Amino acid sequence: MKNRILLTTVFSAFNYGSCLQAFAGKQIIRKVGYECDLVKLKSLVKGRDVRFRKLMTILFRLLFLNKNNALRTYGKSYEKALVDGTERKFFAFTDEYLKPVEVSWRRLKSIAKEAVACFSGSDQIWNSSTLYVDPLYYLRFAPKQKRVALSPSFGRNFIADYNKNKMKKWINDYPYLSVREDSGVKLIKELTGLEAQHLLDPTLIINSEEWRKNLHIEEKTKNYILAYFLDEPSSHAKKALKALKEQLNCKVIALPYKFEDMDYCDEAVAAGPKEFVELVANAKVVCTDSFHGTVFALNLHTPFFTFEREYGFANKQSERVLSILRKVDMLERYQPVNVVEKLDNLDFKHSEEVLNTEREKAYKYVNNAINSIKKNEK
Repeated sequence: MKNRILLTTVFSAFNYGSCLQAFAGKQIIRKVGYECDLVKLKSLVKGRDVRFRKLMTILFRLLFLNKNNALRTYGKSYEKALVDGTERKFFAFTDEYLKPVEVSWRRLKSIAKEAVACFSGSDQIWNSSTLYVDPLYYLRFAPKQKRVALSPSFGRNFIADYNKNKMKKWINDYPYLSVREDSGVKLIKELTGLEAQHLLDPTLIINSEEWRKNLHIEEKTKNYILAYFLDEPSSHAKKALKALKEQLNCKVIALPYKFEDMDYCDEAVAAGPKEFVELVANAKVVCTDSFHGTVFALNLHTPFFTFEREYGFANKQSERVLSILRKVDMLERYQPVNVVEKLDNLDFKHSEEVLNTEREKAYKYVNNAINSIKKNEK
């Protein structure tokens, strides 16, 4: 374990962004010269992070807090039907590219003592209105001086009252703090008084060339529009897809869910994380309501439009998307009024300059954290 770093993050919910940011986290750690073990605790359900204590805590809180909306939101995430064959492709990607190490909590505490450092992030591991503040994602198994936060997200611009005390205590125990959104910097300051660095999502820290090389992405003829929606597209999004289809004279491919109304697409395809990156890279244009749909289109220089969506009955999480679009001066790609007029109005040269500067900042943060930990160990 002398040259190994442990990484904890979400990657098991049949979600492209979650799997790919976990892969990116491993690549970042390898790029700075260390082996990386993506660790997980045993789950009761294959492909999902279902643990007994976690499940009991959520059920208790649902009853105690009377969170009907939260119950419907949790239920909604499980009731959406994936396109046939999608789950198999996710399992294959996990086995080939992520190779998670399943351990007990006791074993995790033991190997953390021997690891160079322990990283948590990215994605919404610090979701601020979750019904289970997960000790795994706050590195409670690791020696305090070895804890490093790698661009975790709160998912929202507020912290639910019922989570504030625990989150304040656990975040305070991090000597190295970074977050994915600028709103997260503000939340940590208000909650703990600590300063956190604002870093890119790991999927953006890995550049386009590295994605294509690491996943063996092939360039193909661009003859489709990719519709990647995590909830059924709004009427505004459907009108935009129709206008783009008429303008570009090509088909619309949708993934990963089979919604009740699929009249906005010509074909729904089964795709794992690798196929998702390939579909984004080779699309004429991407339409999405997803943070990572936006991020991958931006990174791979594919024209895109991002549409607002309601997250079940909970609060909007648009801040995640707006944060990165503000950074690269592309706010006009969000909720566009006329997609046809804005189709070719994209300056990826400017966004790439911004991202390269941010990538240097991220690697500096990672290296400084590791070197500081190693220095303090001597």
